[in-house]
Amino acid sequence: MNKVLLLAAAGLGCLAPAIASAQSQTWTPLDNSAFASEFTQRWIPVPDGSSGAPRQGWLGAPDGFFTREVHLAYDFTDADGGDVDRVIARFNYPLSRRLWIGIEAPIYQQIDGSGSGFGDVGVTAQVMLAETWDLSINAGLGFELPTGDDAIGAGEVFGVTPQINVWTDLGAGVSFRGRASYSSRDESGADGFGLSLALGQTVTPASAEPLGQFTYSLALNWFEPDDAGDSQVSLTPALRSRIQGNLFLLTGVEFPINDDAGYDQRWIVQLVHGF
Repeated sequence: MNKVLLLAAAGLGCLAPAIASAQSQTWTPLDNSAFASEFTQRWIPVPDGSSGAPRQGWLGAPDGFFTREVHLAYDFTDADGGDVDRVIARFNYPLSRRLWIGIEAPIYQQIDGSGSGFGDVGVTAQVMLAETWDLSINAGLGFELPTGDDAIGAGEVFGVTPQINVWTDLGAGVSFRGRASYSSRDESGADGFGLSLALGQTVTPASAEPLGQFTYSLALNWFEPDDAGDSQVSLTPALRSRIQGNLFLLTGVEFPINDDAGYDQRWIVQLVHGF
């Protein structure tokens, strides 16, 4: 499975130049006047919002914009059924100005008293619907693939999650992002409605040393199952800062605000490199 993921990532890298325009372009807002042609135009990094809020990923929060990045994350969950350690790799790549794909692979997971192994892979494709200097809106489909090992309770659920995502600059370096989604899974998983909301502020410029683009954020995630089961609600306060060049460090902690979540908190550390 690891070889398949590497080949898929390499294929995406080869496909993008083939469908993209060879001419370099200056970023312009996206509307519906040239929607079809923009599917074959090379992706152009979008400038920061008018108040300086960058389009950058946060922990626990959705992206309404496209990024070209690789991630390596570690999280530790203090869970009722045994502590969980995970290492997750992500690859985000815009194939054009209108089309983006992301791959998430839990390359290692260990559950105390149970076992360890490879987790279920997620693949997401998104289409940019509209984008201005201060607003991005996209829609997409996320797929949960049962690729993981039985020892960690993975490899059993296939799911599809249609979603719509938004990002906007609110002023003073503050940005808001949100996602509305619905997850449809096979008989091994839970169907339900999901909502993610996040607010944060970037308080230093990109040129600042140290702590360039230092950002604090708070994300709320809510999942409401169809089968009248218990809602799952969590909060994730987090920090993000530039280390050097296009390398960033993110840290945060996710904790549930419902009593029967099955865990007390999840500590997260993530490295992000843009290219």
